[in-house]
Amino acid sequence: MAPLPRPRAHTVLSIYRAYEQANRTFDGLGLSVGQLGHECDRALWYDFRWASEPEQVDGRKVSIFRTGDRWEDQLVADLEAVGVEVYGQQDRIRLVGNHVRGKIDGRGIGVPEAPKTEHLFEFKSSNAKGFREIKRKGCREAKPLHYVQCQLGMHAFGLTRAGYLVVNKDDDERYFERIAYDAEFCLRVLARAERIIKTDEPPSRVRDKPDAPPCLWCKHKAVCFENRFPRTTCRSCLHATPEMHGDAEWSCARWSKPLSVDEQRAGCPAHLFLPGMVPGAQVAVDEEAETVSYTLFDGRSWVDGGE
Repeated sequence: MAPLPRPRAHTVLSIYRAYEQANRTFDGLGLSVGQLGHECDRALWYDFRWASEPEQVDGRKVSIFRTGDRWEDQLVADLEAVGVEVYGQQDRIRLVGNHVRGKIDGRGIGVPEAPKTEHLFEFKSSNAKGFREIKRKGCREAKPLHYVQCQLGMHAFGLTRAGYLVVNKDDDERYFERIAYDAEFCLRVLARAERIIKTDEPPSRVRDKPDAPPCLWCKHKAVCFENRFPRTTCRSCLHATPEMHGDAEWSCARWSKPLSVDEQRAGCPAHLFLPGMVPGAQVAVDEEAETVSYTLFDGRSWVDGGE
């Protein structure tokens, strides 16, 4: 018989619960620059369309995120200690009708390798295994999501160099890499983002089965592979359109009006799913009754918009 695990201390559990209660989960208003390096267009489209509930982060992970924030402060102090002027922390990135969104860790002048060149800064902390990989392969190959963050940050602020500064959380070793702006790369990423934003159909899956990364741990696996219906919000409705002007705006063709974020979350009684989000095949449309009929993949008939 295996030994029984020791119970966790109530103090620790209480601390984690306090972190969880203080951590607000929410739907992103657009595509995050921190995720645009993800290989799966379909996962990004589901993110943008709020197909699944926001991930619930447990208290220990919240604590890890907070520790990462403290490392950012330390890395700023490190740069300032060697004469770098750091500014613009948390300045916003807004691209593609402001549907591509993010924040930068900072900008600065005085980097020892090129003191007169203004740099975008991206600060990260890593465990020893990840740190070794970054040192061996460099940012682009080892951390493609970080590389996209650097490139889009430079693009948004008109900079030609980024400073990628990483700390090894296990032994405090630092890694610094200067990354050159790649305009062609940025334009490809932004063109991809625009396709994802504008399409009404889920892009192709990156895998045929959900038994390997990135599908294995994807929060959209139930919607993508297990025939679960997505959430009922304006973003899953065929009447709604993301507009390419203004600040990440959406509009509703059914009611001929712009949609606030609260309205998008709430939806309305006239909601009709985008056909590509229904786990079945569309068979009929009744425009007068405002219904769409489907044969679901489990063989049942279903009428969207019916009583």
